[in-house]
Amino acid sequence: MNENKNLINISKKSFFSVLIILLSLMVVAFILTYLIPQGAYLRDTTGNVIPGSFEFLSGGKLAIYKLFTAPIEIFGSSDGFVVIMICIFLFVLGGFFTVMEKTNGITVIIKKLILRFQNRKYILIRLIVLIFMVFGAFFGVFEESVALLPIMILLSLSLGYDTLLALGMTLLAAGFGFASAITNPFSVGIASEIAGINILSGVLYRLGVFIIMYLLVSSFLVWYAKKLEVDPKKSLTYEEDLKKNKDFEIDTTIKVDNEDQIFKVYTTVFVILIVVIVGASLLQLLAGIEIPTIPLMAATFLIGGFISGYLVSKDIKFVSKTFLKGILSVLPAALLIILATSVKHIISEGNIMDSILYYLETFFIDKPLVLAVIGIYLMILFIQFFIGSASAKAFLIMPILIPLVGLIGISKELSILAFVFGDGYTNVIFPTNGVLLIGLSIANVSYGKWFKWTYKLQLITLLLTIALLVLAFYIGY
Repeated sequence: MNENKNLINISKKSFFSVLIILLSLMVVAFILTYLIPQGAYLRDTTGNVIPGSFEFLSGGKLAIYKLFTAPIEIFGSSDGFVVIMICIFLFVLGGFFTVMEKTNGITVIIKKLILRFQNRKYILIRLIVLIFMVFGAFFGVFEESVALLPIMILLSLSLGYDTLLALGMTLLAAGFGFASAITNPFSVGIASEIAGINILSGVLYRLGVFIIMYLLVSSFLVWYAKKLEVDPKKSLTYEEDLKKNKDFEIDTTIKVDNEDQIFKVYTTVFVILIVVIVGASLLQLLAGIEIPTIPLMAATFLIGGFISGYLVSKDIKFVSKTFLKGILSVLPAALLIILATSVKHIISEGNIMDSILYYLETFFIDKPLVLAVIGIYLMILFIQFFIGSASAKAFLIMPILIPLVGLIGISKELSILAFVFGDGYTNVIFPTNGVLLIGLSIANVSYGKWFKWTYKLQLITLLLTIALLVLAFYIGY
């Protein structure tokens, strides 16, 4: 692997495409403040909208300079603290995983399991998928899977399979894990924070979703592996993989110094992190003690990153420099979060947020609620094509979605589930997703072949997620 490349890195193409979209949305939001009448709902002491209390307002329009000052003004608004916390967590996560990758932590954890199960191929496939999905579902890990593609491709080829299976065990699994969010801080975490509910609220149903999606993805990959065992030429990358087998010496027994120590150090960090997340959430649920989950996770990753990095490398200077490189690699993502929040700020400052709520309420009020749930899901899927960032999309959509579902009678938990479904699974098929394009480039697989290989799985996923949303609605989730 290229030692100069950071584990978490935002591609320029992906950054600028989303940047242009968000800047355009800011302009559109500003124009809407002149086109949509101002209005407001009355709110109770907890800040919730009081149904039937909407009134149109008469007042001056938003000054044009507000369009340019919105990214600064948000830090003095009610969203300021949350934005700062999310950005800090993003920086810490970038630093932690960069340190972990540069000290061979990720490679060792995967390799340990590979060596243990090398003679049980199907169990190995299901186990690797489980690891990537767990990392995505609990910690929001998706981009990081790209760093492991080279070793996973070598492993897949050495087992007699192909590059697509390697992509499936890493990129596909991580993407589906990210979307099957349990405590994913970038989707369900931010959405729960904005909704004002605990991150573990409704978690049992999400655990059930995770199990279903894990069985779907792992079974798909095991089925594909068996298909290749019967006829390797059925692989869409058969010719390219023949060349890779000639160009590279397949060796999965590469030794890493202090493997056992590295394994123990990093697995301990993740065990502690899971305990911290679950413990903090349970304290809030059972004892009513308010503990911000995202700052706590950031502190755990920060301390764990430096301690584990030092224990492995014995060089605090190296750890500090590597951590800083990881922070710098995610700086563009912080800007996108700020701009996404600015769109909402402009709408709020123009006093049209409640007016939009009123019109959406009027549209959905006479429709069956189950159709409203599906409609919300499809709306988020549409936005997902243009804005792949879960955190940016959460700041953009959830401030409107949460009051809306309160008005039409849908639970916050169900609306968050619809958001999570709409945000995630298409990360691994929409060509506008930068991580997918980077992964395909590393693996030298064309988007056309990837689409042909995964589109049926995506169609099944779409129908399955709609069914899961409908089921959640009818059981009162």
